[in-house]
Amino acid sequence: MISTKNRWQDLEKALLSLRKQDLKHKVIVMDDNSDDGTSENVARLFPEVTLYSHQESRGYIVRRNEAVRLATTPYVLSIDDDCTLEHPGIISEMAEFCRETRCAAVAWPYIDVKVSNCVQSVSPSEGLWQGCTFKGCAFIVDRIIFLRLNGFRESFCHQGEEEDFCIRLLQFGFPVLLGKGHAIHHHESTKRSWERMDFYGSRNLILFAVFNVPVIFLPFQIAASAINCILYGFKLKRPYQKTRGVIYGILDGIRLSQVERKPVSVKSFVRYRKLKSKYHKIG
Repeated sequence: MISTKNRWQDLEKALLSLRKQDLKHKVIVMDDNSDDGTSENVARLFPEVTLYSHQESRGYIVRRNEAVRLATTPYVLSIDDDCTLEHPGIISEMAEFCRETRCAAVAWPYIDVKVSNCVQSVSPSEGLWQGCTFKGCAFIVDRIIFLRLNGFRESFCHQGEEEDFCIRLLQFGFPVLLGKGHAIHHHESTKRSWERMDFYGSRNLILFAVFNVPVIFLPFQIAASAINCILYGFKLKRPYQKTRGVIYGILDGIRLSQVERKPVSVKSFVRYRKLKSKYHKIG
């Protein structure tokens, strides 16, 4: 599944790379109200793709949830519209990994091409390894389990939904496994809005704490997240949106907490913190 908006040139490369995969698969594209000809181009050039074209923009988190509900396969791979699968056997590797492990979620290896050639989300050694989350550009979920946990939290709007979902997975006893195979290439789009990312990145770190963290750790978690976000904003020389995000995170957290706060157990939170600092071998 791919959620997209006004990134046709990126999306075309992603779809061309999927067309070269050696295992039969289905592709769902969720067009979140693009006005750059995305839907028309997909329909004309990629008839094999199942296209859902929306007249209202609701964001990629909502569209990913919709795509999982619309899918019919046991597992769903999500990539960003600025990703490519350079090796033709990647989906075959994914299918084999999921078949062997019966996993609930997989963080597949990826490379941020414009940053370095270093492969991320990769197992340190042989065996099965567990991480605390996956990257939004390269993950696989068991469709039934994803829907059972109500998918991504849509109040996040943009960013941070992966870690929030994965800590809920952990609470229900489902590990996020590190996949084994050729890496997905992530080509960071030039159309990214850093202002939007700064704002929601900070806001959603606060919301993550409000919604998930046990009360005994909550004050420290909120304070640490707020301070780190603001300091990082000054380091990047972009403090305004980072600070604004923290403020809105606190305000929105107060507004939404009665409905959305369902903290995980102390045991799950401690486990999450350990996984955040170091992968764990489970087999």
